[in-house]
Amino acid sequence: MTAIYLVGLDGILSGPITPPMVPGIGVQVPDNAVELAAELPAPHGGYAWALEGGDPVQRADNRGQVYSTEDGRQLLHEVLGPLPDGVTKIPKPGLFHAWSGDEWVLDVAAQLEAAHATERAWRNVQIATSDFLVMPDYPISDVLRGELYTYRQNLRDWPVAGQFPNAEHRPQPPAWITEHTQ
Repeated sequence: MTAIYLVGLDGILSGPITPPMVPGIGVQVPDNAVELAAELPAPHGGYAWALEGGDPVQRADNRGQVYSTEDGRQLLHEVLGPLPDGVTKIPKPGLFHAWSGDEWVLDVAAQLEAAHATERAWRNVQIATSDFLVMPDYPISDVLRGELYTYRQNLRDWPVAGQFPNAEHRPQPPAWITEHTQ
């Protein structure tokens, strides 16, 4: 028994279909239809039926969302066949991953450098927000001024401390500094 399939872009076959019967005219077969000798079996996983040279063949079906191996951005892939160079079906797991040819690999050095930059920026803000407190005419006691100098020195020393850039180990200000800088 024959089967009728629609031929779409890139020769993709969809169906089988049952052409509509139009009263007074008869069966209407669309212009983009082809009649095959028999109904096609379901394609293998990851494949689709396509018409090539008048014959149905299974072609790799990678249509849909893919990702650039350069920067991980989402792209839409709309043709049958193998994926072109520069794209993958594997989403980029994070900002600090790079494509290695067959998988995303964490760039630990870039991740650590970003953490360093973030923590240095935090430290610089903390120093800047307490600058007014070190003015010689700011009314604080010598004891509080000593605590302030110690805290600010801890901030300056933090990038060479063993726990840098772990945010859990940031130098903590004395409570009175927090009250004055908010």
